[in-house]
Amino acid sequence: MLVLLVIACCFFLAAHAQQQNHPAAGGSTASASCVPHERDALLAFKHGVTSDPDGLLNSWRPDGGHGELDCCRWRGVLCSNQTGHVQKLRLRGTGRKTLVGQISPSLLALEHLDHLDLSNNDLEGPNGRLPEFLGSLKSLKYLDLSGIQFRGSVPPQLGNLSELQHLDLSNYGGINSTDLSWLTRLPSIQYLNLDGVNLSTVVHWPHVMSMIPSLRALHLSGCSLASANQSLKHLNLTKLEELDASRNSFNHPVAIQPAGSGT
Repeated sequence: MLVLLVIACCFFLAAHAQQQNHPAAGGSTASASCVPHERDALLAFKHGVTSDPDGLLNSWRPDGGHGELDCCRWRGVLCSNQTGHVQKLRLRGTGRKTLVGQISPSLLALEHLDHLDLSNNDLEGPNGRLPEFLGSLKSLKYLDLSGIQFRGSVPPQLGNLSELQHLDLSNYGGINSTDLSWLTRLPSIQYLNLDGVNLSTVVHWPHVMSMIPSLRALHLSGCSLASANQSLKHLNLTKLEELDASRNSFNHPVAIQPAGSGT
């Protein structure tokens, strides 16, 4: 009887192993490969990069070659395991500036992209400006363009990113904004970093911030902020946990009281 039991157990284990190695039709656990037109969009983005000294995009090759045809396996690219759509691009520069070139509008073909990090690179849009077309990436929840030396104004088209939760435009270069009202169209924004963005002509900034009740972290250091006519203490910042408004020369004190700081 014991012998039969042992034989039965061995048979069961062997059958289970065979099933794992050869899953039934429709039950494959393999991840989906990338969508062809999205691979083409990534290659068009690479084409706009004129210098990549660290080889960040070396695996991005149209024919496989020494790289990989499946763009979901490319460095910095993360795709959905179910659909193969590109969901995240993590191309943050490390140490020295890594990527040099243009931010290609081909990114608009990545309709499922929810995370875009191009920070700390020497990239730019048309005429050196922050590209307006980024406001059409409607699935974005995370956008980090910090450390990129854009010129000109922050495009209000970023207010079209209604799903956005994290926005970092911190920049001590030449970028500015004269109107922040577009921020009120970001109902889900929780983290906002505008450190170094010149906001010297924006006098209504406390009122704008009070209209973003989802805010948990707000960074406005070194923005040349004008003094506020109203106290943020009385505005709707009930979820705010982190605030940095240092390195601004206010003409008179501004009362700022994040949630949980007491009365």
